[in-house]
Amino acid sequence: MKAEDRESQLPSYFFFNLGCPKNIADAELTASRLDEAGWRPAPSPSQARLLVITTCAFISAAEEESINEILRVASGKRDGQKLAVLGCLVSREGEALRELLPEVDIFLPVERMRFLPERLAGEGEDRFEEEIERAEEGAIFPRRNLFTPAHLAYLKIAEGCSNHCSYCTIPSIRGELASRPREDILREVSAMTSRGVKEIVVVAQDTCAWGRDRENGRIFTDLLEDILKLPGLEWIRLMYLHPAHLDAEGLVPLMREGAIVPYLDIPLQHVSDRILQRMGRNYRRSDLERLFYRLRSGIEDLVLRTTVMVGFPGETEREFEELLGFLEEFRLDHVGIFSYSPEKGTPAWSGGERVGEDTLRGRTEELTAAQMDISQDKLQEAVGRTYRVLVDEKFEGGNRPAAHIWGTGRYYGQAYEIDGLTYLSGAPSEPGSFLPVRIERADVYDLFGSVKKNFI
Repeated sequence: MKAEDRESQLPSYFFFNLGCPKNIADAELTASRLDEAGWRPAPSPSQARLLVITTCAFISAAEEESINEILRVASGKRDGQKLAVLGCLVSREGEALRELLPEVDIFLPVERMRFLPERLAGEGEDRFEEEIERAEEGAIFPRRNLFTPAHLAYLKIAEGCSNHCSYCTIPSIRGELASRPREDILREVSAMTSRGVKEIVVVAQDTCAWGRDRENGRIFTDLLEDILKLPGLEWIRLMYLHPAHLDAEGLVPLMREGAIVPYLDIPLQHVSDRILQRMGRNYRRSDLERLFYRLRSGIEDLVLRTTVMVGFPGETEREFEELLGFLEEFRLDHVGIFSYSPEKGTPAWSGGERVGEDTLRGRTEELTAAQMDISQDKLQEAVGRTYRVLVDEKFEGGNRPAAHIWGTGRYYGQAYEIDGLTYLSGAPSEPGSFLPVRIERADVYDLFGSVKKNFI
């Protein structure tokens, strides 16, 4: 039998991935273990024996989206196909899902996602004590599969969170902070760079907390120092940096070394001292001001992203105006704006008078409009400058949005699938290439530039 014929006889799978980059990393690990067990990826759902949905359940809207996706995929399930639902929704809702979704053949919570091949084979987890022990220690299996472009990979350095913010379900879904071993992380980085990965995006529920649960005294900046010593790194992007744990004095010198791009994602949630205390965020507005002044004074052309929450229980009009004023004063490049979502089981569920729906909607719209103006101004500042851009996509055939545009990429200030894109014209190149691009115009979210022969 020819190799391609044998390949076609292997059982195949297709993934539908919901949620954040941490979820994507979990899905990649699960797919890699399926490959190790003799499965192969299918080009389409209709050609797969196994359909896999990785779910999100951080807030009620994410739960609803996950359930709708399960029902959508299940409605098209053919005879002989199995449907597996994995991740946060299973961890949060547990056995209730079996009665709610009888169409699903396999449910696995976050901590057991990687054991999908064993479940499919009908084998008990007692045969895999070594792997389970490694998982509990924070180590992971090698990832062969990426659901991102081949030149970009998420590096998940820890699981869980021990902050217990009063509105957040993450500790109940993913458990307490469990840092991955340093050696495990470094091996994975080396493996990814050897495969041609150009951008590594460092993620966790609380990235800066890495190492705080271990007894060796090593912290996040120590880990970054070790990563920077590895050969072949082009871009390192840092996401989900909790302000209370961000060591600016340790981070700024490392970012000056070059591989860590001048882009930081620092979720604030709010700036009112009273609201921050009730949220359990463990910092004050003055701490945020000092942090941003230090980062901006120490890192040239720094791009800052954050997330903020509008309408936390008890938020007054004055406290909302304080949040709005902070964003207008500090003019952050990218801001994700979320309305408070009441989640059962969290302290905030019954922790104060809720903001009315009309007021909540009005505040969210006002904040969004103000930040849109700021973000547009920030993008306009890029016009006329030349940036090093990483190519993500090269359009094929008639997929071009305009005749002169051949692909998209990102300069350092744009995170993959989170911020906008840079549309490219001029001499084309392949995905994974770095190109000097002069920005010619900007719209609400994206930049448009032309490839130059060299930087000027």
